[in-house]
Amino acid sequence: MKKKNIFNKSYFELTGCIHIHSEYSFDSKTSIKKIIRLAKKSELDYITINDHLNLDAKKNEHVLSEQDLFVIVGMEINDKQNNNHYLVFNSDDIIRGKTAEEYVSYYAEQGAIGFAAHPIEKRASSKFRYYIWTNLENDRFDGLEIWNYLSEWIGKMNPAFNGLLLILFPNLFIKKPHRETLNYWDKLNNSGKRKSAIGSIDAHTEKVDRFGLKFNFLTHKALYKTIRTNIWLEENTPFNEQNILKALKNGNSYIVNYKVGNPYGFYAGIVSPEGESAIFGEKINYENGLKFFFNLPKIAKATLYRNGLKVSSKRDERGFFKIKDKGNYRLEITRFGYGWIYTNNIYVT
Repeated sequence: MKKKNIFNKSYFELTGCIHIHSEYSFDSKTSIKKIIRLAKKSELDYITINDHLNLDAKKNEHVLSEQDLFVIVGMEINDKQNNNHYLVFNSDDIIRGKTAEEYVSYYAEQGAIGFAAHPIEKRASSKFRYYIWTNLENDRFDGLEIWNYLSEWIGKMNPAFNGLLLILFPNLFIKKPHRETLNYWDKLNNSGKRKSAIGSIDAHTEKVDRFGLKFNFLTHKALYKTIRTNIWLEENTPFNEQNILKALKNGNSYIVNYKVGNPYGFYAGIVSPEGESAIFGEKINYENGLKFFFNLPKIAKATLYRNGLKVSSKRDERGFFKIKDKGNYRLEITRFGYGWIYTNNIYVT
């Protein structure tokens, strides 16, 4: 948890990992107690546990007694075909056997917070099935995963060609979110629906037990050091589960791959000549002289997108882009060809 001054306001940044499984980890030693301990050792401020059709973690003694880490327990819902995986928070109702349209609408009407999980997947091998969002018009969710580590890893796996390399050096293959997913997200925002984006790890812990080899990989410990969703809470906002979820729902956050670099010192936002400012998830009125500033700890390529289209890019540690029209503005920041930081939109109205 770090305090940072962004233009004319002070914020606290909380770093966390979303979409963690505990109920059917292949590693029987990966208990919730261990999941929490490793998260704290990785200097996370919050995690979310989303077991499939299961809220048992809410009653876990280590979740209930934890004081230093926000452990947010939701669930992951799916349909009869095991598609349309949906991360749900703020609800105790576990819906089974319904269509995705039915449960997404139900949770929306109930006031729960929901995110479409890995809505668009790719596969290099027919050995692995897709777990997709079958109807992209079914969009009554609050946001979506634009980057899911496990989904991308499986998508690159072709056992006959790169299986061992993917197991031994998984991070080399996790490069960027799928452009199709980003396009889908942009399309939703361009239609005025204002959906937030999150990055997830989908941690289970996988296991190799073949040809005399036995070891775990893609462990919780390893994945904690990869894709995180960092949120900004304005100073004097209480640190609690509901405000973390509210920030995720509103998009007061950005997605970062820590394997590319620690984003310490990173900030960005739009500022007017009079000093009015907006961060990710917020809106600001259009006027002449608006600038989208960014500050990075290392030189990287920052690309500005408006309504899903590339506007301009710069390779630098800091700088700004002039805002010349109304629209939805976000940054994609890359280093050495790898995706590093993806911000939520700022709405210039």
